[in-house]
Amino acid sequence: MTIQGPDHPTDYRMVKLTDGTLLVGTISTNETELTIENPLQLTTVQRLTDVGMKDDSSLAPWIPFTADKKFSIPKDKVMVISLAAKELAHYYEVVLNKLQNVKVKPPLTQEEMDHILKVAEEMDKEREQRLLEYEEEIFGVKKTLH
Repeated sequence: MTIQGPDHPTDYRMVKLTDGTLLVGTISTNETELTIENPLQLTTVQRLTDVGMKDDSSLAPWIPFTADKKFSIPKDKVMVISLAAKELAHYYEVVLNKLQNVKVKPPLTQEEMDHILKVAEEMDKEREQRLLEYEEEIFGVKKTLH
């Protein structure tokens, strides 16, 4: 079975895995696995308000720190597949669009990392020196840094 989409918001599917994870994305299936594209994990937490308990839901990348857009999941790890409600599909599109448009800063160069480490070491030495001066002032004990 192949599910085509997304032609309109109701083509987004919710997938509940056997471990309880709830994913939203575009899916296709074959005999052995489900493939989900741009999966976002739906997390719901309860909070107490003045009028009682309220559920707050949020969407976040299912597997952070990867550039992968498609993931294959064995069918035996899938409990349920259903259409996402129109409101959830809209929220999914908004979050996905924001995530895709985030500008990723390039990693630090070796020179930048070396400079940061050098500055941190200098700060540690200055802190240690101030601590020794403080101990000498308070306790009258003079220590020597090696």
